[in-house]
Amino acid sequence: MRIQANYSLKNRNTFHIDVKAHYFVEIEKQSDITTLRSDLKIAALPWMIMGCGSNLLFTHDLDKVVVTCRFKKIKIVKEDADNVWLSVGAGLDWHTFVEHTVDQGYWGLENLALIPGTVGAAPVQNIGAYGAEAEDTITRVQTLNLFNGERREFRHSDCQFGYRQSIFKTEYENSLLVHRVTFRLRKAHAGQPNLYYEPLKEALSDKEKGELTSRDIFDAVVKIRQNRIPDPHIYGNAGSFFKNPIVSEEYFQELVEKHGDIPYHKTLDNQYKIPAAWLIEKAGWKGKRCVNKKAGVSEKHALFLVNYGDAKGEDIVMLSQHIREDIDHKFGIHLECEVIILK
Repeated sequence: MRIQANYSLKNRNTFHIDVKAHYFVEIEKQSDITTLRSDLKIAALPWMIMGCGSNLLFTHDLDKVVVTCRFKKIKIVKEDADNVWLSVGAGLDWHTFVEHTVDQGYWGLENLALIPGTVGAAPVQNIGAYGAEAEDTITRVQTLNLFNGERREFRHSDCQFGYRQSIFKTEYENSLLVHRVTFRLRKAHAGQPNLYYEPLKEALSDKEKGELTSRDIFDAVVKIRQNRIPDPHIYGNAGSFFKNPIVSEEYFQELVEKHGDIPYHKTLDNQYKIPAAWLIEKAGWKGKRCVNKKAGVSEKHALFLVNYGDAKGEDIVMLSQHIREDIDHKFGIHLECEVIILK
């Protein structure tokens, strides 16, 4: 366990917002929590769970105990002829883990390459991209109670997974620290490519579907993301800032009549999911910057709000509010933030 006071979080969040935490604590095992709770100063403050800050926007210093998980081990807990179950420490970098599974020839996570964050954040946010979501492979989530250190295990059906949602983000927010996650993946001979996302399918059109490996998918996803998405190491961002809105079939038809063809994905309950990036670009926000030029909408992808220099969290919040108001005015659609804003 490691405890640091008055700790700068600038290099711990992908927006690179310079704020400080009263205490920053790296936890590796169950007993660390009970040890921390015995310190009256630390126990008296509110506690907050954080991975690598890839889905957070800070607007002020935190008079809190910020807790992160350092446990990073990978182990096979079960396997059969076609499948393997991996138990993974929540502190491991997500992309590093995905590349490890591809190196082993496993199928299941290759579409989720290059998503910033930790393994522990995957079930919390139910991360997703290119036709896949974390919940597709997660079987169990092991947590530690931040009040008493008790272990609790959740089966897939207990997690209440939804679109960028889970029980760890709602009912148990900042009370249960994800410690380990178990994934069921397919072995090389038993898996098949997920080419649901059309640009990915096009990128691999020179190969027969039966010839593709998980490495082929992984490499294609990495290339697409690098071409389309701003690198957070260069321009601070937290990935997709808004969720893709879902509208009724009736309202979708009204929008088409007014605005022409609109890209969409039809859901199982006959609703229409519209890309938020399309709405933002259509409204003229792509590449725009705030008055102070420190924050703006990426020129590469309209769904990414970017810190171009020394932007404060408030600059990015203000930009997001202007975008939401404009989309509401022009399309009658309310954009919901995917990024968590700490006001």
